[in-house]
Amino acid sequence: MPVKVLFVFFLSFYCIQAVADHPLILARAPQLSPSVTSEIWSPFVKYLSKQTQHEIILKTYANRADFENDIKAGNVDLYFGNPGYGVVGHLLHGYLPLIRSDKKLLKGIIVVKKDSQINDIQQLNGKVIAFPAKRAFAASLYIRSRIASDFNINYQPLYTGSHDNNYRTVAIGKAAAGGGVKRTLERENMKLREQLKIIYTTPGMKPHPLMASPDIPLALRSSIQKAILNLNKDTSGKKLLKSIKIQKPVIADYEKDYQPIEPFATQMYQNLLN
Repeated sequence: MPVKVLFVFFLSFYCIQAVADHPLILARAPQLSPSVTSEIWSPFVKYLSKQTQHEIILKTYANRADFENDIKAGNVDLYFGNPGYGVVGHLLHGYLPLIRSDKKLLKGIIVVKKDSQINDIQQLNGKVIAFPAKRAFAASLYIRSRIASDFNINYQPLYTGSHDNNYRTVAIGKAAAGGGVKRTLERENMKLREQLKIIYTTPGMKPHPLMASPDIPLALRSSIQKAILNLNKDTSGKKLLKSIKIQKPVIADYEKDYQPIEPFATQMYQNLLN
C-alpha cells in the first residue's frame, strides 16, 4: 500500500478513534438562561447517552457570542440552533443535520396593537419596530432581511432582549410593531395575546436542526438519530421531545432542508463565515 494512502488511512482512523474516546459535547444555542436551558435539555442528553452508550455532555451559554465562537471554531460535536447556524456549521466545517422537527415550518411574524390603525407593513415606514435581539434568527434576522428585500420602507429597530419583552413593548405602545414567531406568541397569556394582532408572516423554512460533526462515526450518528426517532413512539418520549422543540422528529437532509436558505443565511452571518 502506498505511503500516502497509509497516511490517510491512519489519520482517518485516529480521528474516528479520538471521537470514540471522548465524551460528545452537545451545545444548545442560547434562548433562555443557562440554568433553564440545562433543566429542559439535561433529561434529553441523559437519554441519548444511555441509548447510544456514549457519554454526551450538555453545554449552555449565557450569551450568543460564545455559542457562535464555538460554531465558528468547530469546538463542539453536536449543536442545536436555528437553521442559519446549521448553514454556517456546514459551510465552515461540514457539520451535518441529523434530526429536525416536522411539526410545522419556522415563520417570523410582525405584530402590532390590536386597536392600531396599522394593518399593512408599508404603514410601518418611519416607525419603531421592536426585535428580541439583533441576531435572533426568525424573529429578527429573517424578518429584517424580508423587509429589506420585499418592502421599500425605513424603520428604527429597537432590541428588547427577548420575545416576551418584545410583545410587551408593542402592547404598551413603546414600539409601533414587533417581530416574533407564532410559537412564542402562542405561549403568552391570553390577556397579552388579545392586545396584539399579526400583520405579516414570513415565508416558512424548515425548523432548527440537530447538527453533528463529520468526525463523529456514521454508526454513532445513526444511533443518535434512531434514539431520537424512538422517543416519538410513546407518551413520555413525546413529552420530552416537546420540551426541546423537536416534535415529530424526522431525519434531516442538508441539501433538501437547508441549502435553499444558504443565500439568506450567508448574508446574515457574514461575520462568522469570514
